[in-house]
Amino acid sequence: MLRKILCAGAAVAALGAISAPAQADNISTGTWYAFGFSTTGTALYGGGYPGTSPNGVSAPSAPWTITLSKPTTLTVTDVEASGDQFTLYDNGVLLGTTSTPNYGDYVGECISCALADPNFSHGTFTLAAGTNVITGVFDGSVGYGDGDFGIGVPEPASWALMLIGFGALGVAMRSRRKPAAALI
Repeated sequence: MLRKILCAGAAVAALGAISAPAQADNISTGTWYAFGFSTTGTALYGGGYPGTSPNGVSAPSAPWTITLSKPTTLTVTDVEASGDQFTLYDNGVLLGTTSTPNYGDYVGECISCALADPNFSHGTFTLAAGTNVITGVFDGSVGYGDGDFGIGVPEPASWALMLIGFGALGVAMRSRRKPAAALI
């Protein structure tokens, strides 16, 4: 019984790790948005190519606004060809800069590939509950291209945790008590 409770708790924790309730403005949680950029020092803009991202769509025009009922994460990654870097702002306040990229890798428009490749610039930033107005600047030197961002989207580690939790819950629910030995 204790094992079933622990497994159920793991599954609930895994689901809680990937959920991010929000009242959508022009950006919804759980969706990858493709954005564009041009020359170094220019603002990020909407309308990028959504590529192979799950549930991916082109981002609307910046700034990107979302109202959150609890803190959640903003994940940003370079996609297609490595070498791009971004600085992000929330309500005009610096959130941070994505990791320093290396040059030379190509993954097409594959978000999970780019997130798994250390040569691609990416970062995860915490957004507070309330209204968040996200803007950004392209800091790289490669020139025009696409990037992707998502609010409250699960990263590969969160998916792994969720799958482990569901697997443990399934094992617990399938296990049965052995019948007591009959006394003769």
